[in-house]
Amino acid sequence: MSVTDYKMVEDRPADRYGSTAESGISGLAGTMSDRDGLMRGSSSDESSSYDDDDMSSEGEQMTIEELIYSSSSYYAIAKPVTLTMVLSALAVVLINDDATKQGNEAAMANAYQYFSVNDAGQSSGQNLAHSLANALIIVSVICGMTFMIVVLYRMKFMKCLIGYMIFCSGTLLGMLGGNVLQTAVQVYNIPVDKGTFYLFVYNFCIVGVLAVFFGQGIPTSVTQGYLVATSVILAWHLSFFDDWTAWTLLLMLALYDLCAVLTPCGPLKFLVEAMSQEGSPEMPGLLFEAELPPEAKRPVGSSRGRANIAASASDVERSAPPNPVSQPMDGSSESPRVKIPLAIAKVYQLPVVSIPSSSMSIMFPDRSSDTIGTTSPLLTNSDSTVILPENPTAEQLLAKVVVRLPAHGGRLEHVQRRGKKVYLERDRHGVPKRYLWVDRNGKVFAEMKDGDEEKPEKNSIRLGLGDFIFYSVLVAKAAQYSFATFAACILVILAGLGGTLVLLSVYHHALPALPISIFMGIVFYVLTRWFIEPWVEAVLEKPYYV
Repeated sequence: MSVTDYKMVEDRPADRYGSTAESGISGLAGTMSDRDGLMRGSSSDESSSYDDDDMSSEGEQMTIEELIYSSSSYYAIAKPVTLTMVLSALAVVLINDDATKQGNEAAMANAYQYFSVNDAGQSSGQNLAHSLANALIIVSVICGMTFMIVVLYRMKFMKCLIGYMIFCSGTLLGMLGGNVLQTAVQVYNIPVDKGTFYLFVYNFCIVGVLAVFFGQGIPTSVTQGYLVATSVILAWHLSFFDDWTAWTLLLMLALYDLCAVLTPCGPLKFLVEAMSQEGSPEMPGLLFEAELPPEAKRPVGSSRGRANIAASASDVERSAPPNPVSQPMDGSSESPRVKIPLAIAKVYQLPVVSIPSSSMSIMFPDRSSDTIGTTSPLLTNSDSTVILPENPTAEQLLAKVVVRLPAHGGRLEHVQRRGKKVYLERDRHGVPKRYLWVDRNGKVFAEMKDGDEEKPEKNSIRLGLGDFIFYSVLVAKAAQYSFATFAACILVILAGLGGTLVLLSVYHHALPALPISIFMGIVFYVLTRWFIEPWVEAVLEKPYYV
């Protein structure tokens, strides 16, 4: 859910973590006495510098909710991907003849190839080396342009960036789309005058730009249709690369996508992080968004997350010093312990029963962690709670401590929200109340849940438009050879996309969509063209009957 109210816990200097909450977050302090505070849960913050070691097991298992979500995501995104690949293959096969093919291949070679690739006058090794060099140059240019987009986006030069993208989209729909239409008119001798032709191309371009970049009042299907048309047009033009350059370029792009998303210095990783921040502007024209059915909910607070939380809490109890713990003040037989940042423990006035060894050097720099034991001077004699520093520093407020919670109170769940790790506080009835996190200065922030004022988040799945394009280029090149290679490539691309979506549902962060599908497509193209098809043809030539 989208929350519009942002509030911060601002405390008085004399009572920095007292029972009052002057920020307007009602009930933050003193909730433990009302048994509407925290229950068993592990936690993490959004922007602090400490490690989330208690959540290290996240992503290793998959629940039914995640399986349903990944299958719904696959069904929603596989339809437009399949449509784009089929239309691209049909366009390459049907809107072409020998003359147009030779002319467009020569134009692409002159525009994008620095080293010549010629099957007639060069060996296979030379062609492979030249095609790899050409692909490396193209990928380097793409990488540099992506970094420029990231810089413009982070500097909030949105008018410049959006204007550039509108110009590129209009040029692609108008000029390249007009080139496709002109080729179709020439191949099939369609009787049309120049005025009608240019008027149609002009309207197609203008409506496409309005649908993609100014989508209010325009049906979503129209916007999605223009994104599909953009992918088909660009795939049609890129299919005129020679076989050597086309296949090496697809391989290099898959490797680049893998590095650009997953490596710390990857440009796409920077772009995704910038776009996932609160209040970040939208970037139309880069992503294809498909709506999911209402029953497919993002498994943020799923049973897997709760299982991991419980397991992490038990891990904290095992790793904590074996200090004697008294019965809780509410008289219950069990008193759950969890590990949370000291700042949140202070705000909720939670008793700290122990300090993990990883936080001991931060909390008490002058003490050694190996001195902690059952007779540690850090513990009082009354309720076995830790004596904490009176004025904690920001680093100490970010450090994790083990606290004791009421057995019948609320709970605090570690969740992923908009790509960030936060706490979701629930009351004792399981009703969500607020989101919490700690910034780098030790301040506790919260988003109040205002009920009727909240707007539901979009329940959708997004895929980069470049993935549509290069899937289509691979399928189009396969369709130029035979129907068998076309069918094999389109099936394995969809299978690779499904595998990527399963990984997305498990790990809950942006993943590259090209590598699995492109690698599988190239492998099965080679297998089908040089092994499966010759074997099938040899079998069909023999008069064997079963």
